[in-house]
Amino acid sequence: MNVLIVDDEVFAINALVSRIDWSSFGFEVPLSARSMAQAQAIFLSNPVALMLCDIEMPQGSGLDLFEWVKAYYPRTECIFVTCHDEYSYLRAAMQLGSCDYILKPVDYDQLNETLGEVVKRLADRQSRVIPAEPALKPMDAEGSASSNPYVAQVIDYITEHLTEDIAIADIAEVLHLNAQYIMRLFKKEVGCPVLQYITAKRIALAVRYLTETNISVADVAILCGFDNYSYFIRIFKRFTNETPVAFRKNVKSK
Repeated sequence: MNVLIVDDEVFAINALVSRIDWSSFGFEVPLSARSMAQAQAIFLSNPVALMLCDIEMPQGSGLDLFEWVKAYYPRTECIFVTCHDEYSYLRAAMQLGSCDYILKPVDYDQLNETLGEVVKRLADRQSRVIPAEPALKPMDAEGSASSNPYVAQVIDYITEHLTEDIAIADIAEVLHLNAQYIMRLFKKEVGCPVLQYITAKRIALAVRYLTETNISVADVAILCGFDNYSYFIRIFKRFTNETPVAFRKNVKSK
């Protein structure tokens, strides 16, 4: 498994690389980046299981980077390692789904403990049994919402893999195109970023499950491609102005 350390200070990166026995946790020698742009470039060419990230960096904060990671690489775990002790940063990190928020100077006992929990979390995810997908009424055929053949292929790929991890890098590989080019082209043709389109499609699927079945909200989250339950609740409410439980209750009462 790959781990990525993102910090604009070289000595901070070197300390994390040297003070942790990464191989004992099943990780390769850590990759590193000193800015959001460098980190994004690494994600586009390498699978990253875990990211350790500072908050304040040039050309985009660690929070901005993690929000991007959650959008395009939702199974990547994150630990923030920073000198910022303000509650607003901690709250934002935890709302995004960070595994931990460790202050500098680093308490390596705490970090090792968190790494153990992350590895267990990754292993549990690999062995997790996905609930059987109940039958739903056929969706109306919507076709590919673009005359551009590349964008049409992207939409087809998203539709086919909607409940799985969808990485721009995977789409780029299938289409033999540059990932950044795909993101720019998609937004130009469809009118919204790839992330927003995927999320909207997943929420639409969740609405159907909540309306047409009685399976649990937690299982709906998994079936719709949301690995983090809290994140699913937050995004669902952002789109519908209701929690999934409240939405289902209101629908069933009508």
